[in-house]
Order: sequence, then C-alpha cells, then structure tokens
Amino acid sequence: MDTVIYRDDSDFQESAPPYGDAMNSEASNVEILTRVELDLAFASEKLLNLEMLVMEIARRATDFEPPTFEDESISSETAESAFELDILYGILDAEVKELVNLISSLQADIRGIEHRVYEEESGGKVKAKLDAATMTLKQMQELIADIRNESAKFEKAIQFIHETEGVEGVGSENGHLPYQTGMQTEDQHRNVLHMLEQSIASELDLEKKLSDSKSVIEDLKLKLHHQEKEIYFLEESTETVSGRMFEAENASELLFGTSKELANRLNTMQFHISAQKCREDDLKSKLEQSLTKLSFLENSPEKVEEDSNKAGAEVISLQYRLQELEKQLNESNSQLQSAMESEETSQEEKNALHSELSTLENTIKNLKGDVSRAECRAQNAEIRCMQLTQANIELNEELSALKSEKSDKANLLEKKLKESNTQLEHAKAAVDAIVEQQGMLKSTMSDMENMIEDLKGKVSKAESRAGSAESKCTLLTDTNLELSEELAFVRGRVENLENLLREANHAKVSTAKDIGIRTKIITDLVRKLALERERLHLQVQLGVWTPAACQSFCRPPPVMDGEPYENLDHGEAHDFWMCSQGSNLTLPTKNILYAGFIEKSPDASAKILWESCST
Repeated sequence: MDTVIYRDDSDFQESAPPYGDAMNSEASNVEILTRVELDLAFASEKLLNLEMLVMEIARRATDFEPPTFEDESISSETAESAFELDILYGILDAEVKELVNLISSLQADIRGIEHRVYEEESGGKVKAKLDAATMTLKQMQELIADIRNESAKFEKAIQFIHETEGVEGVGSENGHLPYQTGMQTEDQHRNVLHMLEQSIASELDLEKKLSDSKSVIEDLKLKLHHQEKEIYFLEESTETVSGRMFEAENASELLFGTSKELANRLNTMQFHISAQKCREDDLKSKLEQSLTKLSFLENSPEKVEEDSNKAGAEVISLQYRLQELEKQLNESNSQLQSAMESEETSQEEKNALHSELSTLENTIKNLKGDVSRAECRAQNAEIRCMQLTQANIELNEELSALKSEKSDKANLLEKKLKESNTQLEHAKAAVDAIVEQQGMLKSTMSDMENMIEDLKGKVSKAESRAGSAESKCTLLTDTNLELSEELAFVRGRVENLENLLREANHAKVSTAKDIGIRTKIITDLVRKLALERERLHLQVQLGVWTPAACQSFCRPPPVMDGEPYENLDHGEAHDFWMCSQGSNLTLPTKNILYAGFIEKSPDASAKILWESCST
C-alpha cells in the first residue's frame, strides 16, 4: 500500500509545475519574490495540516494494540484500524517528502535572488524580505524534523502490518494489509476473499483512470503551452504587420505628396505651354506681316532699302525670340525629364507598395491559417475536456459505489478527483482565455483587413493620379513635338525670308546699277543731242552745207518702212538721214518727217527738221 501511495504522490508531484526550474530567467526580482512568498504561505498552511495529521495518527496509534501471533484469530476492527494507520502513515511520509522538496526549491530560488541582488546592488527592501523568508524556511525545517521524530514512534503499529503479510499469503499489488478473518466456516472466508478481490480490482481501475486523467491533463497543459507560444508568435506577427502597415501608410503619404508635386509641375508646364502658344501666335502673326511686307517689297523695289532695314531689325528680333523659344523648349524638356524621373520614382514606390501589400496579404493568410489551427486545437481541447468531465462523472459514480466499502480510499480518491477537477477548471479557463485571444486576434485581423482595404484605396488613387500624370506627360510630349515642328517651320520660313531679303538686296543693287548705266546713257544722249542741235541750228542759220558735212552725211538713201525715198533730192535726203540717224528720233517724228518730205516742201521739211532737232 505504501508503494502505491508513494507512486501516486510522485506522479502528482511530477504533474505539478517545478518551483525552481519553471521560473523565467527574464522575470524581475519582484515577481520572483511574490512567487516565493506565495509558496511560503502554501508551505506553512501545508505544515499546519501535517501537524494536525500527526496528532490524529498519534491518537489512533495509542488506541491501537498490536495483537500477537499466538492469538487464534484477528478481529476485523483491528485489521481495519491497522489498514487506516498504514494509509495515514504513507500519506504523512509522502506529504513530508513533498514539503522537503518544496523547501529545497525555495531555498534555491532565494539563493538565486540574493545573487542577483548582490550583482545589481539594489535596495534593502528585497534583502529584508529574503532574510525573513530564510528565517521562515529554517523554522519549517525544524518543524519537519519534529514531525519525523514523532512519526518514528508509530513504527511499532506499522511493523505489525508488514509482519502479517507473509503469514496468510493473500495480499494485493498495492501493499494492502491482508484481510484475515476469524470466521470458522469456509463459505464466509470465500465471500470475504471475493469481496477483497473486487475492491482491489475496482481500486486498480480507479488508479488507471486517475493516471489516464493525469496524462490527459499533462497533454492539455502541453497543448496550452504550445498555444501560448503560438499566440505569442501571432502577437509578434501582428506587431510586425502593424509596423508594415505604418510603413505603407507613410509610403502612401509620400506618394500623395509626390503626386501633388507632379500636379503642380504639370500645371506650371501647362502655363508655360500656353504662354509659348501665345508667343507662337504672335510670331506667326509677325511672320505673316513680314511675308506681306516682303510681297509688297517685291512689288515695289523703290522701298527696298527702308523695308530691308525694317526686315533686318525684325529678323534680328525674330532670331532673339527664336533663341528665347529654344531656351524655353530646353527648359520644358528639362521639366519633362524631371517629370518623367519623378514618375519613374512614383512607379517604383507604387511597385514597392504592391510588393508590401502582397506580403501583408500573405501574412494575413498565414495568420488566418494559424487562427483556424488554434480554433481546431481549442475545439479538440474542449472535446477532451468533455471527455474528462465524463470520466470524472464516471469516477464520481464509482466512488459513490465504493464509499460504502472503503471510506478512507474514497476520501483520497475524492481529493484527487477534486484536484483533477480544479486542474480541469484551470484547463477550461485556459481554453476560454485562448478563445478570447482568438476573438481578439479575429478583431485585429478585421482591423488589419480594413486598413489594407484603405491602403488599397489609397494605392488605387495614387495609380489614377499616376495615370493622369502619365497622360499629361504624353500631352506635354505631343505639345513639345508640335512646338518643335512649328519651330522648325518658323526657322525654315525665317531662312526663306533671309534668302528673299538677300535676293531683294541683290536686285536692289542690280537695279541701282542698271539705273546708273541708263542715266549715264541718257545723259550722253542728251549731251549729244544738245551738240547736234547746236550744230544743226548753226547750219540752218548759215544755210550752207560744206563738202565735209556732205561727205560726213553721205549715206545711202533712207528707207522708211521698206520704202526708199526716190523722189527726194539729194540734199533733202541727206538732211533727212542726218536728222533721223544722228538725233536718235522716235517713230512719230520720223513719220512726220516722212510726210513732210513727201509733200516736197523744203520749207516744211526744214521746219520739221528744226522742230525735231529742237525737241
């Protein structure tokens, strides 16, 4: 019986959490001190209960008188009292051992705390508490020594039980005292043995069920420990996810700011483009004016010099404006390049946000999987708790059936069942806590999903803004291409205008040269006509033709319109030839002279010659 009690107590002690090893190394000194104080209170209360148990065992040991082997029979009352003494002594021994182990673990904890306090050099309150705890432990050790000294006095009654084990040869695997009756009939003896066998079998079944319940409780504790670890990891993952969400919000705000900057830049570029268009319109109007002026200059070569000077000034102003337009185009190109670079950076940030969102979605999926697994484990734990409750109900029923036979064993089993019930309650509380934590995790998951949806909305807005920025950039590129084409056209027109101006200048110079040559020719002709007029005037006044003059003017007869003047005399023909060839007369005058000579009027011919020469 002692071996069974020791084994059960050792199993219970193993199921209990260790006092020195279970402490977390990262716990503070104050938490360890509170734990030590609670353990001291528990040990003191247990020591008081042991003192009461020692008093009860002493009272029963004094009432018990061990019989001798010479007696013919042993009464059932003596056997029952010996059985009770054996059980109580085993319980006392097991509790004393457990208390000694508890005190040794507390001493180890106190030493560790003292070592930490001496290393950290903290305040004196902790040291005072440690000194008080060591004093109480010493007092407990003294009381335990007294209890052991008193329990040594009960060995006489216990020796009687162990000596009678080999006499009858009927025992049990648990070390029970052989129940020997002094009945005379064999039928009663067989009935008693059968009852003892049934009680032993029921006790063995109860012990197996208790061991199974303890193993189930240990499994539940391990699972609870694993679930706590998983919850810790889930909390860490939620913290990391919240950090990533915060980073994503910051990135979205940065993208919003960059999109605003891009919008402002696009507005400024549109303003510049509108100004450039206005300037281009002005340039076009001025080019049209210059073209009209050039056409007018081409039609009127007399105003070439003034208009060429004005056109040169306008060409200089146009070149200056072209340089300004080129500068503005370079600035617009640089702004376009900066806008494209900012768009590329926004695209990269958008890609980074997409990658972060994908990672967040993966982590959320993993969290959902972990939550589903935790729910499955919680359901399994609830199912096992239900099984344990059913097993406890069955144990209670069996205990109620066995209470009539074995009251002391039933009390012990009831205590163990109460302990198992408390452990089950703790397990249920832990399961409830896990369920609450799962609810909290679900709420955090919903919050995270809402945050992710908000982030997705922000990302979609950023994408729409980026798309609008891209469309504006394409419009800017198109407008820049149009501007470049218009500039090329304007440059070509300016070059054409310059060529036209050069041609106009060349034409002006050539016309000036022609005018100078013609003026010289006209002046020479006028001078010759004046000389001829004077000579003819002198000849007319003198009325005499010298032979030299006749020889100088001796030419073939003149022909007018293919008709020779045969009817004219020789002097008149020579006069007509002189006047017609020397004076460079026009056709009307020649016709008049022709008519005068036909009339054969010398006076009229002389008059006509005189008038023609004078003119």
